[in-house]
Amino acid sequence: MKNTCLVSIKHHERYYLIFTFQGILTAKEATKAITEWKKLFEEKKNEKFTLIFHALEMTDYEPLARTSWQKTIVELSGQIENIWVVTTSKLIMAGAKIMSMFTSFSIKTVSTEDKVYQYYAEQAA
Repeated sequence: MKNTCLVSIKHHERYYLIFTFQGILTAKEATKAITEWKKLFEEKKNEKFTLIFHALEMTDYEPLARTSWQKTIVELSGQIENIWVVTTSKLIMAGAKIMSMFTSFSIKTVSTEDKVYQYYAEQAA
């Protein structure tokens, strides 16, 4: 996958699934990432994950990529705890709001990934 990287980590007793996007997310790349995502969720079917979409270097996305992502969020919602988008792009923020409307999640946007971890550290304190 040229523009999409998927990493699973456990940090302070919380599982994270981090996607890193660069450039334009195509429907083809989204399909490949979704396949890996589903495989990981199947391997850890008793765990819940916080999803982080790291999109600071993402410039755009194909509409079919976004709708595929939305459908997968709905399909796998039982294993998703929260969703965060790391971006400073108004276009990507708008896409996150659209995805929120079509899923049961209030997708949060932040400007750095550290703000996600800081949020959970403050919640635990």
